[in-house]
Amino acid sequence: MPGWRVIAWGVLLAAPVNLALCAWALPHEPMHLTAKAVLGMAYIAGVSQLGGFVLWYQGMGLIGVARASQLQLAQPLLTLAWAVAARRAGRPAVPLTAVVVLGCIVVTQRARAS
Repeated sequence: MPGWRVIAWGVLLAAPVNLALCAWALPHEPMHLTAKAVLGMAYIAGVSQLGGFVLWYQGMGLIGVARASQLQLAQPLLTLAWAVAARRAGRPAVPLTAVVVLGCIVVTQRARAS
């Protein structure tokens, strides 16, 4: 079974446990559920999470796990770029860490090619 199918089934099979835990936890939380909030959570669960998992694992199957994992290392750098654009870059250590991660990506890509 392809990896994207495995993760899709895993998410679907875990849904009853997650729903039971949510039903138990919701009365203990200071919140007021509205139709808009419930629809938003359903969208996040169905489209963003399940759809994202399926697409991510399908992509890993196409380009290979190692290459996809290295691509995922670029996420902190992209997040930093968006944070700088939104003027929310934070502490000076954040850009330094992003540059270190980018350097690791470059080293691993070059090591793989040789």
